[in-house]
Amino acid sequence: MRKARLPQQTNADVTIRQLAPSPLKVNALDSSYFGYWSKEEILSFLKQLLEWEHIGSAAYAAIGRAACTRLADLALEAEMGQGAICILLRKEIAARGGTGMLRARAADAIPNIDCSLRSRIRFASRNQAMLADMIEDAVVDIFDSKLNAKLIYLLLLHRKQVEQLEAMAA
Repeated sequence: MRKARLPQQTNADVTIRQLAPSPLKVNALDSSYFGYWSKEEILSFLKQLLEWEHIGSAAYAAIGRAACTRLADLALEAEMGQGAICILLRKEIAARGGTGMLRARAADAIPNIDCSLRSRIRFASRNQAMLADMIEDAVVDIFDSKLNAKLIYLLLLHRKQVEQLEAMAA
């Protein structure tokens, strides 16, 4: 009686090596292969985030124009923070090759000059909350750990700004 022979182990090793991507090939793959956003999706998100950050900055400027000196100082500080965020986002977009995506923004969502201070604060608070939610939703879809760290920082900043605006409105 003859015993059945198992296939040679070397053939299995060669087959596995041929089917499995090398570490270099895995690094070269687009992160969308793993279910994360592609480079284009990240750029689109950053561009949209930048547009809403501009609106937030304008909302703080509107509060500063209508508020007393103490609130105007707080609004100016927050507006400058929003400006710093806009600069950070522009740098991120440029670093990812999306400089052609940057263009002048539309100011159609900025509160009317005739609005009361309370309505300006509510608008700014809703904008900051929306930005925080937008960032929170996006972080799980982005593979880049450095960008995620920056976005988490922005998320915490926006949550803090919502709390400050709610305190202003009270």
